[in-house]
Amino acid sequence: MRPLALAVLAVAAATFGLRAQDPVTFEVASVKASAGCPPACGLIRPTVGTGGYHIEGAFLRTIMTVAYTVTDRQISGGPAWINTDRFDIEAKAAGSRTTDELHVMLQHLIEERFNLKLRREARQESVWNLVVAKGGAKLTAHDPEDKDYPPIGGQMVKAPDGSVCPGLMGHNVRMDYFAFFLSRTLDRAVIDKTELTARYDINLQFMPDGAKFGDGGAGPTVSPDCTDLYSALPKQLGLKLEAGKGPVDFLVVERVDKPTEN
Repeated sequence: MRPLALAVLAVAAATFGLRAQDPVTFEVASVKASAGCPPACGLIRPTVGTGGYHIEGAFLRTIMTVAYTVTDRQISGGPAWINTDRFDIEAKAAGSRTTDELHVMLQHLIEERFNLKLRREARQESVWNLVVAKGGAKLTAHDPEDKDYPPIGGQMVKAPDGSVCPGLMGHNVRMDYFAFFLSRTLDRAVIDKTELTARYDINLQFMPDGAKFGDGGAGPTVSPDCTDLYSALPKQLGLKLEAGKGPVDFLVVERVDKPTEN
């Protein structure tokens, strides 16, 4: 056989061998109803090393927002229990996976175990574009060898005078995930247009819309330096939000069933 033909066969064998032995599905997965609300109720996170997912006491609707990277307002349809019944999921892949692969694997898992059928719709909507502000980004790059990707969480920063400012804290964060998290906070989808490709540590303090502290003399006083998100982003992270229009994905639940214990 000619060398070129041998080379083509070798590449084909390697490619199809990888797909056959290592599909984008979890090697082992357990899905069951939560027995009450566990200590980490609502926790959804990749396992350390990105080899799977650990989920405790989460609503299916919330799990869907993570799997398909959409906000709650982008999901419609389905029975009431997807917003009220909690589930525990332990899923393990054959090896380490990228974040995007884990999302696809989680999609496949809930589609199989919950018999989930979705219809996708793309709609032109008002969006926020996340871009680098004038003067450049002010972000701390995370160690690329660290394979732990915890979810972004809230924080409350206390000043020396006792005043406080809420905000967000994230470690090992990609910009598209940060944009997705901001989408949950704001009234419209946030699209990552920063072109920043590394992972970063995020430390951001701002006053969310509608939040109140120190009402009637009760509770902590808001720090005078605590500004809104639109002002905090360029000052603290060198990023900003620009209004725009763009396609936004929506999911319509056409069928879903409660899973059997496994």
